[in-house]
Amino acid sequence: MAKGSYSHKYNPDVLRDLIQQGKTATEIMEKLKISRWSVKEQLLMLQNLDKKYYEVKGLFEERQKLTPAFHQEGIVFSPKMLAKSDFQPGDRFEMIVEKDRIILQKI
Repeated sequence: MAKGSYSHKYNPDVLRDLIQQGKTATEIMEKLKISRWSVKEQLLMLQNLDKKYYEVKGLFEERQKLTPAFHQEGIVFSPKMLAKSDFQPGDRFEMIVEKDRIILQKI
């Protein structure tokens, strides 16, 4: 890593304090008004500075849940959702409706 601080809101003392308080990645993002990417960047700079590993809960979790979009023509799955399933664009399936869920099964 290059020497120096390139993050305009980087304050190692504040970040270190938040981590020691057990703040999650989301809480740190909100407190410092920075993105998840910036938290990761600043964490690396802090670890390099302190020569110590810090764990921030939730830093590598997905921020958004993958949910299908509902349109008049039916349910539309994003490419990201398709990548996490066995479905490919153009696949045929049957829909099984149970008490509290819908199951899509390839035909």
